[in-house]
Amino acid sequence: MLKKLCKYEFRSIGRTLIPIYIAVIAVSIIASISLAMNVDYGRYYGNWAVQWAVEMNFPYQLQRIFTFVMSLAYFAVMVALFVLTVVIILQRFYKGLLCDEGYLMFTLPVKPWQLITAKGITAFVMSALSCIVSCISIFIMLLGSTPYPLRMLTELFSFKNWSILFTQLNNSVPMWGVYVFEFIILAIVGSLASLYQIYASMAIGHLAKKNRILMSVVAYIAISMILSFIAGFLSVFGIIMIENTAYMLINAGEVFLHGLMVFSIMASVIQLVVFFVITERILSKKLNLE
Repeated sequence: MLKKLCKYEFRSIGRTLIPIYIAVIAVSIIASISLAMNVDYGRYYGNWAVQWAVEMNFPYQLQRIFTFVMSLAYFAVMVALFVLTVVIILQRFYKGLLCDEGYLMFTLPVKPWQLITAKGITAFVMSALSCIVSCISIFIMLLGSTPYPLRMLTELFSFKNWSILFTQLNNSVPMWGVYVFEFIILAIVGSLASLYQIYASMAIGHLAKKNRILMSVVAYIAISMILSFIAGFLSVFGIIMIENTAYMLINAGEVFLHGLMVFSIMASVIQLVVFFVITERILSKKLNLE
């Protein structure tokens, strides 16, 4: 049933975000081509008078205006991408589980934790996809802004260059693969923890009889302050422990970095579990859709 819930959520969110993804890629391609057409005539004409005459040509000025307009359009669609992603993710949870649609969702033969899990998985995947699309669009824009895009692509996808890079990483940072793996796990768990912090705040705010959205914001701020206080206390404690033990370690830097990553992952996992349980308990025991 969880698979069906995720499928339904992906379809609902995809109706809005997929057209935005297509728009971002399309605008970035057009803007990149426009940038590439703005040739730096100074590289070809040594005579300043000839260069001035070319650049004052009407088609050239029209091209510059078009490039400026497309740059603004690219900025607009990028802002729309991130704003819509956040708004839709929050809206799907709030309206789907805490408003009138909740009557229908909670009549389905599924557990509350399945509903919450489906919302979280879908939100995380679509957020990651939005980031991937934005990175692709930025790369396309870079291709248009560089004077030699083909050379850039050749260098980027060169097996020799990647082999040299990996060899240098292995020589200078032998454990770089472990660091990358730990960073990826931390990014995933940390993102889910942040997402479920928002869900927990919305569920806590839903307990109020009035001004539930305002109370959700207050709950989020209060939780963030508590987490900041705990993080500050643990940081001070960790620094004291490191100062007392680092002199005994041969590879204190590597031990510290691994310890920091593992600790951060564990802290994110604990936060994720706590926020998930809070949300599930409120929706299971204290749900009030009136």
